Formats: sequence, structure tokens, C-alpha cells
Amino acid sequence: MSMGAKVKRKITKFFVGLLCLVLIAACVHHKAKRPLRKKCLECHEEMRREIFSGTVHTPVKEEKCAACHIPHGLIGGINLRQNQPDLCVSCHQGLASVKDKTSAHKPVGEGLCDKCHEVHNGPFPGLLKAERQDSCFLCHERKTIMKANIHTPVVKGCETCHDSHASDNPVLLLKQKDKTCISCHDTGTKAFITAHRGYPVKTRCILCHSPHSADGPGLIKQIVHQPMSEGQCEACHQVDAAGRMALKDFPGDLCVSCHKEDIKNNMHQPYGKRECIECHAAHASEFPDMLTTAPEEVCLKCHQQGQDKEAISAHTPAEKGECLSCHYGHGSQVKSLLKADQKTLCFQCHDRTDFAIGPVVHDPARKGECLDCHAAHESDQRVLLIHKEKDLCLSCHKKARDEMGLYSIHGPFANGECSGCHQPHQSRERVLLKKKKARGDLCLGCHDELAETGSGMVLHRPFARGDCFGCHEPHASDFSFNLKEKSGRLCLKCHSEVKKKLNQQTVKHEPVEKLNCGACHRAHGSVHKEFLLKGQPDLCLMCHGEKAKYWKSGVAHDPASKNCSRCHNSHGSKKQAILKTSPGVLCAGCHKEDTTGFLKAHRGIKPGFETCLGCHDPHGGPDSSLLYPVSHAPFKQGNCSPCHPGRAK
Repeated sequence: MSMGAKVKRKITKFFVGLLCLVLIAACVHHKAKRPLRKKCLECHEEMRREIFSGTVHTPVKEEKCAACHIPHGLIGGINLRQNQPDLCVSCHQGLASVKDKTSAHKPVGEGLCDKCHEVHNGPFPGLLKAERQDSCFLCHERKTIMKANIHTPVVKGCETCHDSHASDNPVLLLKQKDKTCISCHDTGTKAFITAHRGYPVKTRCILCHSPHSADGPGLIKQIVHQPMSEGQCEACHQVDAAGRMALKDFPGDLCVSCHKEDIKNNMHQPYGKRECIECHAAHASEFPDMLTTAPEEVCLKCHQQGQDKEAISAHTPAEKGECLSCHYGHGSQVKSLLKADQKTLCFQCHDRTDFAIGPVVHDPARKGECLDCHAAHESDQRVLLIHKEKDLCLSCHKKARDEMGLYSIHGPFANGECSGCHQPHQSRERVLLKKKKARGDLCLGCHDELAETGSGMVLHRPFARGDCFGCHEPHASDFSFNLKEKSGRLCLKCHSEVKKKLNQQTVKHEPVEKLNCGACHRAHGSVHKEFLLKGQPDLCLMCHGEKAKYWKSGVAHDPASKNCSRCHNSHGSKKQAILKTSPGVLCAGCHKEDTTGFLKAHRGIKPGFETCLGCHDPHGGPDSSLLYPVSHAPFKQGNCSPCHPGRAK
């Protein structure tokens, strides 16, 4: 350990020790001066008015806030000692055994005590959030329980028959089902026997009666089996030697003795085994077709579709439990008990003209093979897709799958968002495109910034026509920006006159040599002539910035500072530095040897224009002479004679 680290460690230990001493001293002082901790409500006086009315929770009444809350100190906050239900069970220990019970009230099972109860106080007994009966109706729909004729215990209150938290009996009953009924209804009375047409009925009351209420007399359920409604119990039952009701035959055989159906190729397993009462009530029901439970629940007892919590899309009939919208309950000539072949079934709800009769139709949609792409019930993908959109499309479109490995990939294609450009079922456009390729309608839907032409903008002809696919591949390419070829080759296909000239040039501009037209030109359009990225000389200075080194702290050569094209060809030349002609001829175009000024500047000597660049920088210099900053000493002094005998100084 370094010396610095040791010193730092000692300082840390010192301050930690000092802090401990201060805290101990504070505690001793507090104990001596104030033996009792200040109660919460001494500071939170406003809480007293709120929580001491109506039914008050015992810890609140005794002002034992710390029974549930951690007292805060320097750091504020209202923090519970434990989360629900552990906090509540620490006092209400009778609820700890809920997990061992046959049935538990859903909020209790989920540990959500405050679903029904207030935590500090409330206007109703038991800290309930509403009157006892009304408290139940906060979750349980009133109209299904309170019909025209109401069972007396329901009027008295739900707790007459049910435990509010948990029970060893089904549906939170205080007693077993039959014992619950006979605790009030004496099965041996004449009135009871007469009401049941003299049959020795003593158990299983809820097969016929609703335990809560009914619209008809006698609390009989809404839909009644015909033999029962006509009092013909002997159609299915007989009284045995012991005086008990017994079935005449196996239940399924009894059912098919009256309910005869044609045998189908595909049969629902319970129906095939004649297990009719797996789905249907034998006597009476509150549900259509005498189902044992609601239609949206009866199928899900065996079939788990619709129970996937990860599903993000669901077929509407499956979501609503309307299984019989697509399936027969007993049997079908089509597999999966479908009401029709899958190639026509979907179109019974989904209009075929919207999916499979357009000018261009996706092959699976045209064939009605909806399940090749969509799940029938639910999916963890959008619009019931059986796989991610990308994987699904590429499983058939193998050419597109191979394009995934190319260098430059269109964003939507890379993300597998095929439906960004294509219709999944049908379209008026080729390859199921959402919009026309012409005029760039499809592409400009996303690349709208390219359509902002602005003042003075001149558009490249293919872009102006909206011919995006003339230059770009729609999915991917081995070239930047999804170009069909390297930009130079692509450009020269149209600009043949440029290609012809380049073939005649011996020196080519480096971007041209590399076929990189985009180094200087904007592909879609520009406010500058010839679609240049910038005007002159700014365009050239993007690469050749060193040519302007004297333009701020020196003197610029006028042609260079205004337009490089005065001296240079933009693409290529037969001369070095892609000059338009030889340097001397270029210089002579502006500077005449026979002028007085020229001769005076050159001390009466005519050096010859081919030698200009031996002394002068063609772009700029430290002063108006444009001479290079480093000169031969005699030349710098204007003394030519040391090297050129016969020349005057």
C-alpha cells in the first residue's frame, strides 16, 4: 500500500470514530434529558383529525404508528416495516393459514388487504371500504347476483354463507355445499317434497337452483333441461331400493338416446367419449346450450389458449371466449372442429375483397392460407403473426434473406419492418407496395426531408421524376446508400459524354479515379450548378484546404479565390494537376510579358511563362508577389549575377 493510501485510510478511520462518539454522546444526552420518544402525532397533528373518526385501526387508536411504520429521522419518508400481506399477518395471524385453504378470496390470495380494507380508519365496521354487501359489489357485478327473485341469505349479506377471506370449502363457503342448503331447507317437509314432485331430492341443489337469485320462481336457473321442466325426471332417473335418486344409465348414453347427431370425421374428445356433462349441465344452467360455465370459460377448462400473459395480440373471438364462432362443439368434417375449411373460414368474417381480390395479391392470402402467417387464437407478435415479421417474411422470400448479408441495408428492411413498404395481403402496386414507386411516393413517405427543395434548388432529373429505384436497391446493396453500383459507374451509365471524355484523359481527379461522384455532387439536387455540394472555391477546399493557407494572412491569387475551374478541369485532363492547359499558357492568359509592369517586376527580364511556377505559388502567397516564402538568398536580394553571369545586379 502506498504512503498516500495509508494516510487516507487513517483519516477515514479518524472521522468514522469521531462520528460514532458524537452519536453515542447524543444518545446519552437524549436519554438523560428526554426519557420518552416524541410521539408521531405530536408533530403530525393534522393526521389526528383525519384518522380518529369512524372505525379506527387498533394500532392507530393506541397511537402505535411504529407498529406498521419505520420512524423517519434525518431522511424523511413514510416507510412500512413490511409489505402486504406480511405486515397485516403479523397481527392478524389467523390469515397466515390462507395458503393451506381449499379456496381463498382473490385479494387475500394476492396479498392485497387494502383492496377491501382501509389502513387507518374508515366509516364502516371492519375498516371496509363500503357497507358489507356493497363492499362485495365493488368487484362482483351486482346485476348477476341480484336478479328479480333473491335468495334470503343474499339479502342478509354474503357472509351468511361465505367466509370473506378463506375457507376449507369451495367458493369460500362456510360449510359444504349441500350442508349449506339443508341448514335452512328441511328436505323432509311436505312442502319440500311436493315442490320436487315427490322425488327424494336431498343433495346437489345447485344443479337446478341458483344460490343467489333468479328471474323465475323457485330460484330455478334460467335455462332448464326439457324433461326437468316438464317434471319428467323418470326420463333419466329412477328411485333405487334404498329410496335414492339414481341414473338409469351412463350419463352420456342417456344424452345420446335423445340428442342424436350425425357422426363426423373429427369429433370433440368429450363428445366422442360421451362425456357430455364435462361441458353441459344436466338439469339447468345460466348459460346458453346449458353449458356448465360461461361460454368464454367452458373451453378454457381444457384448452389453454387465451391464458398466455405474454400475448400482445389476440383474435377477437378467442379473446371474448367466443370459440363457437369458428368451432363446432361436438364434431366437424374439418380438422380442429372448424365450421368450415380454413381457406374459407376466415373470410366468413374478414371480407375477401379486402384481403384476397386486389390487383396484386400475396400468394398465401389468395389461397386462403391465413394460418401460414397468423395464429388462430393469440400471439406474442403484433396482428397475430406466428413469428417475428422479419423471420416470417424471410422464411419464404429467400432472395431477400440473402440480401440481409450485404454491406448497406435499408433501415426498415434491416429492422424486419417489411410492412413499412409492403401490404401484407393485397395491393394495387407491384410486389405489394403500399404506394406507387412513380414520383417517389413510396420513398418520400419516410424520406420527406429530401422533398424540401427550397429556393433555387435544381433537381437531378431521376430524382425529379421520382425514379428512386433507378439508382437504389429497395432492400440492400454492396454499395453505400443502397446504390445499385458504385456511384461513379452508376452515374456514367447516364452521363456517357463524361465517360467519353474521361477515357481520353491521362490525369484524373482523385474522386473520379475512385468513381466517387458523391464527393463533389449532390445526387438528388442542389442550389449550385451541376448539382455541386458547395460553390467555388468552397467545394475544392473541402479536400484541398492547404491551398488557402495565405488567403487570410497574405494575398490570394484572384482566380484561385473565386473559381478553381478557371484553371482546372473538374474530372480529368491530359496535364498534371488536371490543369486545362499547360501552366505557362494559363498564366499568359492573364499576364502579358511585354507590359511595363511585368518587365519592371521581373527587372527587365522575360523569364518565359513555362517557368512561372518555379517562383510563384498559383494560389496565394505572403504578399502580392505570390512568391514562395522560402527563396534563394541572391534571388531574394534581386542579385542574379552569381548564377547568371552577365546579368546586372
